[in-house]
Amino acid sequence: MKRLGSVSSAIFVLSALAAWPAEAAGWSKLSNEDGILVETREVPDQEMPDVRGTMVMKGEFYEICALIEDVDRTCDWAKRCLGSRILKRISDSEMIFYSRTTAPWPVQDRDAVLHALATGLDRGDDVTMRFESIQSPLGPPIDGVVRMPVLKGHYRISRVDDQTTRIEFTVHADIGGWIPSWLSKSLSKAIPFDTLAGIRRHLPKVRAKYAEKVEKWQKVRTAALAAVPGAQDKPVPGEAEK
Repeated sequence: MKRLGSVSSAIFVLSALAAWPAEAAGWSKLSNEDGILVETREVPDQEMPDVRGTMVMKGEFYEICALIEDVDRTCDWAKRCLGSRILKRISDSEMIFYSRTTAPWPVQDRDAVLHALATGLDRGDDVTMRFESIQSPLGPPIDGVVRMPVLKGHYRISRVDDQTTRIEFTVHADIGGWIPSWLSKSLSKAIPFDTLAGIRRHLPKVRAKYAEKVEKWQKVRTAALAAVPGAQDKPVPGEAEK
């Protein structure tokens, strides 16, 4: 019975990933392991390609949003995270934050100050959390750490059902400075895979911490749906394909 359940879960995950809508052309599959699809896209005159990871996991939609939005605790689950903290909270859905990533010797650590904005939290079915590096006096450069010229991307979180969520994580980066080609290739797979695997692994340990925030977002969603005639009857992303 346990084996049958594992097979059924695997079929469900593969079906949900296949239903993910096609986006910009040029993505090539790099790996598909442990339920996480990793893709890359070459960028002219850029050392690292764009990277994208996609997975479907068991987890309530707003719990996952809360975990990702909790920037001050990103290093609890994100591999290679050496520092992460909110520099300025603009609103419940917008912030400026600092991120530092460790690198193996002799490569220098990288960091960035980023502006982040979440859209779709009120609807609660399909949220995009975008981030992009900016110049800001809130996070001055640090000696011995390379400030990345460009770092931007997004998390897209889509509700499959009440306890299942699809996540896409995409990064476009000019990391600056020198980096060996072998490390660039390694990071192309590791960054999206480790990020999504970290979210999936860490959520069961901390979901109770986000109960108050989840309840707040759920109330906002209920009010938003009630204000739109027929909205509660519309299928959420992914349900039509099931």
